[in-house]
Amino acid sequence: MAVVKLHGISVSESKALNYIANPEKTDNGRLIYAMGCSTNPNQASRDFEQIRQTGTGRNKILSHHMIQSFAPGEITPEEALEVGKQTMEKLTHNEYQYLLCVHNDREHIHVHCIFNNVNLFNGLTFETNEDQGNVHERAWKKLRDRSDEVCKENGYSVIENPELGKGKSYFEWDMKRHGLSWKAKSLP
Repeated sequence: MAVVKLHGISVSESKALNYIANPEKTDNGRLIYAMGCSTNPNQASRDFEQIRQTGTGRNKILSHHMIQSFAPGEITPEEALEVGKQTMEKLTHNEYQYLLCVHNDREHIHVHCIFNNVNLFNGLTFETNEDQGNVHERAWKKLRDRSDEVCKENGYSVIENPELGKGKSYFEWDMKRHGLSWKAKSLP
């Protein structure tokens, strides 16, 4: 069963790309796939920047970081690479550059994918094209739905009734992590 997270990167894109492409975590680079950019993380950042220069320049988000984690023992690294690619194809329609890397350094296999915020073809941001409307039309919901679709198509388990879980946005999670969540504070 895949659990997914999505958050924006507004600084240190190159550092994040280097982290996900770490040879120690990606079987010496064997578990890396790139769409529209280099598999070299430093060059991928430059490739992203080149496309951003053609965009509107109205957004502080440089790119987005997607994490797709699988239950221990459910999937091989090679299968996770294919599931990650299929998920990103469905989410981005191959209109955004991305670097996708499978990490096999933990008990659970997980996919990291950093994709450019600017569309390759129209220069608009991912938020403009994919993250508008009510909560069921937002990017994180689309990501979860696309990930579940791909997992079902490939015979992997999915979380049943995820709306009954304790899901939270990245912002809520980050606020709780820093002790700033008003939801986590007890009322008098």
